[in-house]
Amino acid sequence: MRIESSKQLTDVLQQLELLAAEQLAQLPRLALERPDAPDLAKLLVQRGWLTVFQMNQLLTGLGKSLVIGAYHVLDRLGQGGLSQVFKARHSRHGWSVALKVLRREALASDEGRQQFLHEMEAMARLNHPNVVQFCDVDQAGDIFFYAMEFVNGTDLGKYVRLSGPLPVAEACDFVRQTALGLQHAHEHNLVHRDIKPVNLYLTHAEGQNQPVVKILDWGLASLRFPTNVAGQQLLEHMSKGVVGTADFLSPEQGRNAQTVDIRGDIYSLGCTFYYLLTGEPPFPEGTLMQKILQHQTMAPPPIDTFREDVPSGVTAVLKRMLAKQPEDRFQTPAAVALALAPFARDGRKSGSRKRAYKRGRLPSRRDDTPLPVSLGGKPGKTMSRLPKAGPQRSPHHGPDTSCPYVS
Repeated sequence: MRIESSKQLTDVLQQLELLAAEQLAQLPRLALERPDAPDLAKLLVQRGWLTVFQMNQLLTGLGKSLVIGAYHVLDRLGQGGLSQVFKARHSRHGWSVALKVLRREALASDEGRQQFLHEMEAMARLNHPNVVQFCDVDQAGDIFFYAMEFVNGTDLGKYVRLSGPLPVAEACDFVRQTALGLQHAHEHNLVHRDIKPVNLYLTHAEGQNQPVVKILDWGLASLRFPTNVAGQQLLEHMSKGVVGTADFLSPEQGRNAQTVDIRGDIYSLGCTFYYLLTGEPPFPEGTLMQKILQHQTMAPPPIDTFREDVPSGVTAVLKRMLAKQPEDRFQTPAAVALALAPFARDGRKSGSRKRAYKRGRLPSRRDDTPLPVSLGGKPGKTMSRLPKAGPQRSPHHGPDTSCPYVS
């Protein structure tokens, strides 16, 4: 029911407890001074007590949607095939978070719910500067949701659309940071399965001048790519918008999602690298099926057809990330980060960036990065792996504090 009077608005606000106690105490007096709901609403927004989004929901009779478990919704950040994302604040602790609310159909099966909760438990163990911090998971009625660290910034997809292809050193640095985050997740037996520019968020850490890349959208891999879905079923799943774009999908993921391991993420990161350097994905044209087939059978246009300033060492790293066979790629994200380190912007004076990638060398076919302990490696011991030869290719009230890290 739409709100027409200030009294109605006051009653709803008192019921929902969206305001602090001292603000609620002032509300009856303000309502008497401004009997029309729009006038009172304008004042509350001007004072910063409520956001424009909150007020629009309240006036249209949707105020109850602003309370999800222990969180008060402040604004809508976006939505996808599986979920909606809101900026929210914890009602008791004041944490500012990004709250992902899953659509009911995403968790319709018992198997899907159990797998989702299992991935949430794994996410809670992640603690890395290049991975968005997990805060909380809960259920309100039949709604599942989880809270993540809220970060200000923009995703790499938008960043490239606005600024064009990135300088080589900057692109290398962003991919290197992403690889470090993926390595941390890999060591906790997590595969993202949807690495792409819009899931990589560019922000600035407090006290640091250099931008930081954080990997977003964890925890939905089993819902986005169910283990019992393959072939034509997978295509139908993708066509409904549940999976998203095929522009960054690894060859093996297009065939059978349940066979994908961390090397699928490395391929998707390679497609993202290509996008950062050229402004478009490796295969921008065609239908969904055509793009999947191109990832499996074709080589993308060479980088030097787009630009001439990419060192041969960077091109070799990219080709290896985009190898069609998983065994021909880098075997761990740590190996990718190590290969890109000589080319990446590393916080030195900008004049050294050119020298940094000039002295980079072609990556060795020998992969000497240590295996994670979870895969049988030993701390501090280098284990060599020789891959097979093959083709390469807003306003709010209360303190704006970040959520505590989950141990």
